[in-house]
Amino acid sequence: MVLTPVITTALLMQPQTAYAHQPVDLGLKNITADQGPILADGTVSFAIRANFTKANQTRGFRAVLKSSELLNFEYLIVDRAPENKYAMSKLPTATITYPSGKQVVVKLNERSNFFERYSGTNYLYLGRFSETAEAGIYKISIKSKSAAKITVAIGQQEIRGQVLPAATCPISRAAGDITLGEAATLVGMSKSAGLECATKLNWQFRVGAEDDQQFALTKDYRLDRVTVTIKNNLITQATPG
Repeated sequence: MVLTPVITTALLMQPQTAYAHQPVDLGLKNITADQGPILADGTVSFAIRANFTKANQTRGFRAVLKSSELLNFEYLIVDRAPENKYAMSKLPTATITYPSGKQVVVKLNERSNFFERYSGTNYLYLGRFSETAEAGIYKISIKSKSAAKITVAIGQQEIRGQVLPAATCPISRAAGDITLGEAATLVGMSKSAGLECATKLNWQFRVGAEDDQQFALTKDYRLDRVTVTIKNNLITQATPG
């Protein structure tokens, strides 16, 4: 069920701090969240920009957060014509799907000035909130009601963050455990492409389910292994372990 969040003491309004958001543009290949880029650390300050030319277009992206980290989300438009002339009722809808499956439609309930000093751009906040995060991958989907340009921002740390392209094998990675974001790059690949990528990166590759058939799996947790779910020869889910 899709819910509109109510601001409570657990859902705190974010102060007007001048963050230097790292820009990420959503394009025609980012139609769904699973086809969108993966923000490897959702606490890093990113500005995700979407340009819609007509109604019923969709864009999406994903962000990885750990338990007890802060989910910080902001919805903005540039404070200049034609953006600042948009009717609120005609603006795109942003829906956040939590790792647990809960969905929240971002409520547009303000119109506050914000100067982003890094780019020298004046924005208007239309909606924002913060809350303690669940562990896992958040999926953000944006659907247009008419032509519009918007920016949604996530995170608050002013450091350089890693953006992983969808269905693209990482060119290189640091030694260590497979991260949730790295595993998620396999989503959208064919079974053979996912196996090839895992082999290239020295990951163990395991199929947990394929076309609704569940396979018996060992209960050991391996930090160098990725377990995937496959539907119609495409990887639809991938997790470390």
